[in-house]
Amino acid sequence: MGTQYRAYTHDDLMKVSRFLSHIHSRLNRPNSWTIARFQFEIFFYQLRAGLLPGWEQNIGLWEHDNGELAAVVCRDGDFYFQLDTDQPEEELLREMFEFIEKKSAPGAVKLAVPKVMTKLEKAAQSRGYVLLPNESDNFVSIRLEKEMKVVIPEGFSLQCGEEVSDQAKAQGHIMAFNYPGTAHAEKMLQLYGGIRQAPGYCPELDLSLVNGQGEVVAFCNAFVDEVNRIGILEPVGTHADYRLRGLGQAVIYEALNRLRSLGMVKVYTGPMQPFYERIGFEMDVEFGVWEKA
Repeated sequence: MGTQYRAYTHDDLMKVSRFLSHIHSRLNRPNSWTIARFQFEIFFYQLRAGLLPGWEQNIGLWEHDNGELAAVVCRDGDFYFQLDTDQPEEELLREMFEFIEKKSAPGAVKLAVPKVMTKLEKAAQSRGYVLLPNESDNFVSIRLEKEMKVVIPEGFSLQCGEEVSDQAKAQGHIMAFNYPGTAHAEKMLQLYGGIRQAPGYCPELDLSLVNGQGEVVAFCNAFVDEVNRIGILEPVGTHADYRLRGLGQAVIYEALNRLRSLGMVKVYTGPMQPFYERIGFEMDVEFGVWEKA
């Protein structure tokens, strides 16, 4: 069955989301992105910031003759190939590489490749790409085999969805990722809340731990892929001044319990951090980052 390239349009949002779910079904793991990452990229910032048209220009679609997707290229800093096989056709890979090279400045083409996809690694090498020793990406996962014990320290409360203002959530994000006082922080305070528009957003899975002053000190939002019975945490964070108090663990464990009650059997997030390892997550998919020499 042949494939043909076409440009991405707004109307392809759910088609790509379904394809990412299909990939997981075929491979029993993420290939590169999950539905959460794709929808998060669009609705968390790009759309409200007016940057979506430019971001969409870096998405390429390849379709089979019957109109079904065969491959997708996306970009979040590095490029990512979305494929439902570890043995893609060489002609398809050639077109995908030509697409990302055309979209990048000379000497600035970077591609994240799952380490299990040796054919894609060899294709990158043959085109002059080199593996960067100090750059990587990964997914971590945890199986939902039991109810997690959620302990919320005194003085903090769990809230979800519309119970927490966008301003409070934005400030929580700013402090969790340590960018107060920056131009990006000002933008975040203006634009936060777009994630509510994502097709996969669920208010009951948008969790925040709030202190007595109404500040968000830990947060965890979850998406659901019902086809594969998996959950994806995006975004997750804890205010820098409130770490090592069990708050991040509490809000994540609450999310895991809610996902388990919905029938999910496994949850993904990433990249790996000592915190995730301490609370039970394990390495699942690792990526090497390749750059065209």
